[in-house]
Amino acid sequence: MTLKNLLLLLLFIFCFTSSFSQMILNRDTSLTISENGIAFSSAFSGGINAGQFSEIDLNLDGIMDLVVFDKSGNKISPFINDNGNYIYAPKYRSAFPKVHDWMLLADYNCDGKNDIYTYSSAGMAIYENTSSNNLSFSLVTSLVLSPAPNNLYISPVDIPAIADIDYDGDLDVLSFGVLGGTVSYHKNMAIELTGSCDTVVFEFSESCWGLFYEGLNSYILNCPNCICPQIVNPMTTKSKQKHAGSTLLAIDIDNDNDMDLVLGDVSYNNLNLLINGGDNQNALMISVDSVFPQNNNNTIAANMNVYPAGYYLDVTNDGIKDLIVTTNSQNNSENFESCWLYENGGQTNNPDFNFVKTNFLQSDMIDLGKSSFPTFYDYNNDSLLDLVVGNYGYHVANNNPISSLALFKNAGTKNIPKYELIDRDWQDISNVNLNTNLNIPALNISPTFGDLNADGHKEMLLGDADGKLHYFNNIAGNFTIAAPNYFNIDVGYFSQPQLVDVNRDGLLDIIIGEQDGSLNYCPNSGTATNPEFDTIITNWGGIDVDTNYISTGYSSPKLIDSNGVYQLFVGSFTGTIYQFTNIEGNLNGQFQPIYSSAASLWDGGKCSFDFADINNDNHPEMILGNLSGGIAYFSSDSLLNDTTTIPVNILNNKQVKFRIYPNPSTSKLTVESNEIGTIKIKNILGKTIYKSRKNNYLFEINTSHFLNGIYILQLNSMSSKIVIQ
Repeated sequence: MTLKNLLLLLLFIFCFTSSFSQMILNRDTSLTISENGIAFSSAFSGGINAGQFSEIDLNLDGIMDLVVFDKSGNKISPFINDNGNYIYAPKYRSAFPKVHDWMLLADYNCDGKNDIYTYSSAGMAIYENTSSNNLSFSLVTSLVLSPAPNNLYISPVDIPAIADIDYDGDLDVLSFGVLGGTVSYHKNMAIELTGSCDTVVFEFSESCWGLFYEGLNSYILNCPNCICPQIVNPMTTKSKQKHAGSTLLAIDIDNDNDMDLVLGDVSYNNLNLLINGGDNQNALMISVDSVFPQNNNNTIAANMNVYPAGYYLDVTNDGIKDLIVTTNSQNNSENFESCWLYENGGQTNNPDFNFVKTNFLQSDMIDLGKSSFPTFYDYNNDSLLDLVVGNYGYHVANNNPISSLALFKNAGTKNIPKYELIDRDWQDISNVNLNTNLNIPALNISPTFGDLNADGHKEMLLGDADGKLHYFNNIAGNFTIAAPNYFNIDVGYFSQPQLVDVNRDGLLDIIIGEQDGSLNYCPNSGTATNPEFDTIITNWGGIDVDTNYISTGYSSPKLIDSNGVYQLFVGSFTGTIYQFTNIEGNLNGQFQPIYSSAASLWDGGKCSFDFADINNDNHPEMILGNLSGGIAYFSSDSLLNDTTTIPVNILNNKQVKFRIYPNPSTSKLTVESNEIGTIKIKNILGKTIYKSRKNNYLFEINTSHFLNGIYILQLNSMSSKIVIQ
């Protein structure tokens, strides 16, 4: 049973209070970034860790484009097919529903437009492609049944095969059952029942399709009398018995009108090909190729290090489907070499695969491993801001990831910045044993810079996965470790620091984000030449960006001075950027959350960012990092007065009373205020779903019919406007 959870975050906006300035940021691809003298053609595509590839016509020009879903951060990356070149087009991302774990595109209703199949509640949801003038989708079913009332079981760690298994014209589903080992066949009954594809009716047809059993790096073929189980209700099986993970791709490899099976497993490095020696009505796997897709041309086998997955689509624009092999693991992927492309020199139903590259799309983009933490810093004192980016780490076979700092030198001019990636392990951080307990390098390196000792040079402070800080002294541009475990500061896990003069006393203080989503404030109680951090103020500002309340916030703070007033931006694990005001003179109080244009700049999970004026236009630009190890760039045309306003000491203003409860709400919401006016409730898309007149001090709203989610409540009166998001 799903608990209804309607969350409203307090945001007070009054018409009679003072206004503030807000940055209006726009995605920008004009900034040039190169490595080894070669410019990245799609630098800001955002990185790929565990990509899932599908094709769809994004701009409705009749040409198939590309969509990559990265389960690392649940990031959707659309690419427009421009005469065979794939151009990153994030504007189409907003047309897609929010999905997680896996997403495949296929035409479920035979209208020529690829629809969305995605994970939902131990099963699968389907969204219809309803595009006409613009790309759009509509939910068909949130949970496919097979048969009713049982869901079509698919594990969130698996990739199912969606194909016309029985060659009757509609799309069936193959998936591993709850116990693993055998493949379940869910037959689409649309054609049989209605004569049309445009129906979602599945029948659990076989629990051991192909009559094979997959063990640990082994197979038992032709096993009707061995260990193939009887059809059971997957919902009655104990969850602890679920298998570790497998990926499936059904294609006719030998042009005999039945589906063969390309299988990946969490315990494999290679894809395996199982040949169907039966027919399209009665599958029978008769042989296994463990080095797929090797062929007579000696094409190399796909080697993904961990958990391979195959995708079949035409990316060479010759009308014949090619093979892309990736990893289905969010961790331990090969970072910028995890998208292997095999061009098909044969036919779609009789392929001849030839290896092309290990970094399809990845070679065109900045990919710094897993996670990226950018900050601006002039490393060579040429008055041009360079870029330093930390990461969780690069993959290392059979070992833990290795974290490092990437240095992007600004090789442009004061007005036209131009960056070159000159060092992926700047200052040799990967070999510095910052983890003093284990005497090994640290993970999740997050940098910040500032002059802590008044010597005219900025020192470096690094956060790490263990919640510690590490101090590096700057000697003529070279950084040496001076104080690991700086002042024994420990915020738990995943510290992300910023050096900034918070209390405006002329000394640099430290703000630290952490895994649980809160912020920590360490005021500098020392001197200009001898800093001292002996106090940690936890839960600073009352901020918590952990929307799941399970210590997965991964707060990343950035306090900036906007026209003499501090504004605080905080990144989060979900990729949402939150903005807070009411900081000046209120360092021990609760900060005010406000609606911000930065909240719409989503570019992947676990976002981290920095602001700076890098083109001398007196307006800040932003570099945004994400969980996939990529970066995005946003420029600012101007600093504009926002239409919203911030109250002054509103919580102490006895003339205005306002309270809502309970929040979150499950069935009933009470609005308590001395303000009389019109109440509106809008969904996150801005659509008004409720409107009523408030004439009394207490006003109750029935929320039992609302869907789960975040809503905006607005109260308009003659004297004020109050908005609660």
